[in-house]
Amino acid sequence: MNKRLTMKQLFTLTLLLLCAFYSTAQSVFNIDVVHKVEITFFDDNWDHLLDSLASEGTGTGSGTGRILAHVIINGTEFDSCGVRYKGNSSMDIASDKNPFNIDLNHIISGQEYQGKDKIKLANCYTDPSMVREALTYELSNLYMDAPRASFVELYINEEYRGIYTNTESVDNEFLNKHYGSSNNPFFKCDPVTFDLFGDNSNLAYHPDSMDYVDLYDMKSDFGYGALQDLTYELELEPETVGDYLDVDRALWFLAVSSAYVHNDGYTAFGHNFYVYQMSNGKWSIVIWDVNMSFGGLVFNGTGFLPLGFDALAEQDPFLHDDAIDFRPLIAALLSNPKYRRMYVAHLRTITEETISNNHYLDRAETMHELISPYVETEPYSHYSFDDFNSNVYDNVGFWFDFRPGLEALMDAREPYLTGLPEFGYTQPTINPIVVSPADPAPYEVATFTTEVMDASIVEFNYRYNEFDYFLTQTMFDDGAHGDGGAGDGVYGIEIPILATDLDYYIYAENSEAGKFSPVRAAYEYYTLVPSKGLVINELAANNGNIAPDEDGEFDDWIELYNNSDETIALAGYHLSDDADDMAKWTFPDVSIASGEYLILWADRDTVDATDLHTNFRLSAAGEVLSLSDADGQLLDQVDYPEQYEDITYGRYENGTGTFNYLYPTFNAENTTLIGLEEEKEEAIEIAVLSAYPNPAQNQVTVNYSSEQTTILRMYSVTGRLMLEQKITDQTTVQLDISNFVPGLYIITDTEGRIFKLLVN
Repeated sequence: MNKRLTMKQLFTLTLLLLCAFYSTAQSVFNIDVVHKVEITFFDDNWDHLLDSLASEGTGTGSGTGRILAHVIINGTEFDSCGVRYKGNSSMDIASDKNPFNIDLNHIISGQEYQGKDKIKLANCYTDPSMVREALTYELSNLYMDAPRASFVELYINEEYRGIYTNTESVDNEFLNKHYGSSNNPFFKCDPVTFDLFGDNSNLAYHPDSMDYVDLYDMKSDFGYGALQDLTYELELEPETVGDYLDVDRALWFLAVSSAYVHNDGYTAFGHNFYVYQMSNGKWSIVIWDVNMSFGGLVFNGTGFLPLGFDALAEQDPFLHDDAIDFRPLIAALLSNPKYRRMYVAHLRTITEETISNNHYLDRAETMHELISPYVETEPYSHYSFDDFNSNVYDNVGFWFDFRPGLEALMDAREPYLTGLPEFGYTQPTINPIVVSPADPAPYEVATFTTEVMDASIVEFNYRYNEFDYFLTQTMFDDGAHGDGGAGDGVYGIEIPILATDLDYYIYAENSEAGKFSPVRAAYEYYTLVPSKGLVINELAANNGNIAPDEDGEFDDWIELYNNSDETIALAGYHLSDDADDMAKWTFPDVSIASGEYLILWADRDTVDATDLHTNFRLSAAGEVLSLSDADGQLLDQVDYPEQYEDITYGRYENGTGTFNYLYPTFNAENTTLIGLEEEKEEAIEIAVLSAYPNPAQNQVTVNYSSEQTTILRMYSVTGRLMLEQKITDQTTVQLDISNFVPGLYIITDTEGRIFKLLVN
């Protein structure tokens, strides 16, 4: 879809969000463009200093000390950043192309780029194709919470150093986004001293809790005891591991690792992944360091000699399934018949969606073409340009340095996988799910039915909160659960609907095979939004410049919306951010008409009983916000994650949809989602337009990725045309803004592309 917006619509949708960092054009993890990072070190002997710091590091890391540098990311400048090398084997003090870890707020607190204060640049080590890491992260994100990655051209002291992979940090921001918390036990699974064929961080149980100190890098303030409990369940009581582990996330982790022959993680050496204990008590596993996927590591933990092409292509997806003391995560899960069937269902989905149809190859070729001009001029590449060009398709190197071609490997692996007996078993068929009533109200009971063939067990999995784990109940074909006649193949279950959204999916199995609906469950799921009259529609827990209150203060705000056909009198209703005090703040005598909005200021500025200012503030770190009526019955609730400045969190579609990050629409309809996929759906063509520096003072450079003939216009936030300039067959033009007053502006062109600029 290539949808054009009128100028009126353009301003309506975007003017209030001009300094939002989540835009497709500037997203640092946008894989469709090569980003630019420039490091200017304060010390002329920066390489010697970094080498020295790395040499002082202990264990598998590359030191923790940093040296100062000025950093520019896509034209945005950051002063006094801390820089060090990163990585284990990928870092070599004799190399001229080492990986980097950049801490933007090392000295100046609060410095961040698009919500990230750490920038991690990998050097494409051991990968002639240079796309393995970015490709595998993109594919992983189809099935589980995984880091994002993009490509960066790196300059150091104005010298071009080459193409790097920019990988999203698995840090507090990542945890808050995906799990709704970040203050629980959290470990990077890499030992202090790496043992080539030892336990390392393989999640084996150790009676002495102090053993875990050397085997796991704790990123939280506590947690060794909880981690020890998890490993005990895995190795010694695997039948109860579901009480401790988010099994489905772990199965996706194993299936992705097996499908793409990612051995340099848990499979071969028991390292290179993260574990985090969610607030619901279960542990989740996060994939990490995938630069040696697609057979890039020629070991799998079964021997000392490197594996050949055939061994990699035909690597058993059930490898280590009986090695409970060597790879307890694999053995504990795959020794369970139900979990094994779930694992195979996931593996079949990955194969069908990304391998058999060559989706992986299409994406690899696109990435390869994107970075090819930059790789060709690299001064310090680890491989020749010929190797780079061929390794997407063909094998490169031999013995320990053997790297299979991505296409060659997958062309051989696909028939091997699909030829396995487990792939030939008949999976259940799950027809579309029917909900009755189709639009239930809170506190009604809804019946869910579906016709299922070739199944002996059908399960309904559901939760009432995004960050809860899914509860499981059996569906019946007995004529007593709203399923019609007994034995007719229609399975049913009755589920109470609460005031919160209901997420759900179905799993069915027979004695040989399992099937999910949707097939990417539980990473993807269906959501039933109860039909509500009054809802929490949007909130701003980090209001920098969105809208001021009547005193001119930019405080937190909450927007309510009335979906019903009647005016609702709110006197005596309650709003709270405390689960132990649902009546924390009580509404004054105020009403909200049908189809109207009501703004409440969460600022603790209540003066009298008629104020629409609550006695609490919203936490930008995330919390639960609840709305209840005068009788204390919950009407609506949102458990929101970490919030970012001038980004709101609200329902999309307006009033009825699920919660997402939004462009703010204060006291108005929610119209536009934040994020790469959603902005692509809006199809405003902004990906080719950028400008720098941002913020700017006297002059701004507008840059296109290809030659353009168009008219550039610059508008103030009030819609006043401030500047107009025609360009002809140009990629770059400089605009004089020396007479502009400080504030927010929009740059547009005649093709409908936009860019948001802050003038200091």
